[in-house]
Amino acid sequence: MKIGVFGGTFDPVHAGHLGPAAAVAAAIPLDRVIFVPTNRSPWKGETPARAEHRVAMLALAIAGRPDFSLSLAEIERGGPSYTVETLRAIARERPSDELFFLLGTDALAGFERWVEPLEILRLARLAAFVREPHEPGPLLSSPFLSRHRSSVLIFDSVRVKISSTAVRRAIARGESIAGTTPPAVEEYIVKQGLYRDSGTGRT
Repeated sequence: MKIGVFGGTFDPVHAGHLGPAAAVAAAIPLDRVIFVPTNRSPWKGETPARAEHRVAMLALAIAGRPDFSLSLAEIERGGPSYTVETLRAIARERPSDELFFLLGTDALAGFERWVEPLEILRLARLAAFVREPHEPGPLLSSPFLSRHRSSVLIFDSVRVKISSTAVRRAIARGESIAGTTPPAVEEYIVKQGLYRDSGTGRT
């Protein structure tokens, strides 16, 4: 089977996560996409919303998609979340499957600085969608990525402008976020009072 692994804080999950995941899954095609919410990103520090909220929102967002599933591996492992550890664990559990790691071009721009990037490329191919303004052309011409071009798939037709930060800021300003995230997630955010205090989401 071909398995996509999509890690992130998902704080909150929004159309810029779900749309690319569906498009990349259809294009490869993937048999399953596993969403893996981070416990704590080594790059971003503490998340605005607690893990239980991020997990609940993600579960609501992917409900009804049998090819989408949720893994709590990084949250249960605790500490900073490193992609290489997650991919090793999945590879051990699914030794006969082909893994693809989904990420935006904004993350791809810093991929060389991740923990054990060569090991990540041994375990999985990268499946990148475009997060504007990070265009793929200049990224792929970098010495590191150009050496490993065969391990990187770029889906240039999948473009994302929305960000979790923008969604949180809109909520903090009292603006509507309709259409940016599934209705069930929007309802959860309102019910739990998330992100209202300067977009932090702490409750």
